Amino acid sequence: MRLASFALFITWTTYGTWLPGDRRGYVSRTLPADGVFQPKRNQTGSPITPGNAQTLATAQKAQKYDTVWLDRTQALIAAQAIRQAALKRRWVIIRASVMANHIHTLTTACPDDGPGVRRVLKGVSSAELSKAADRPHRWWTQGGSDRYLHDPAAIGAAERYIRNQRGILCEIVAMQVIPRK
Repeated sequence: MRLASFALFITWTTYGTWLPGDRRGYVSRTLPADGVFQPKRNQTGSPITPGNAQTLATAQKAQKYDTVWLDRTQALIAAQAIRQAALKRRWVIIRASVMANHIHTLTTACPDDGPGVRRVLKGVSSAELSKAADRPHRWWTQGGSDRYLHDPAAIGAAERYIRNQRGILCEIVAMQVIPRK
């Protein structure tokens, strides 16, 4: 398969599972000891901010809803909704992986607008998850990461990264939804 020359590598997390200050590192705002938030650092090449207990405690106190960990059924619902949204818009999902606490998508033939594409994918998957749960619910963390890839080598590297994620519950490969066992 010949790789596209442009794709969006988009990532978002489930609500409450990767808060600012997390010990694994993060790209969200940081609350240092002086009490003045430092801005989010999420540009390619920017280092991940190391864990910060004060920022984490502030984020945990601000959490308004229960933390969300997707199960296999919910991962399948999210993947199917993402695929349908792409089909409807004639976008192509090269690869996507749905894990219990986050989603990665690699999308091409879409607008060069990461936040817009991410809003669509998160919105349709959230709506379908709420429909299946028979109640509205906060499924995703606000925002996410949008990486603009403009060459086949970068797109290939992102595809391999997504393919090799640990804990994949469901994936989309060349527009086909594939549940993992």
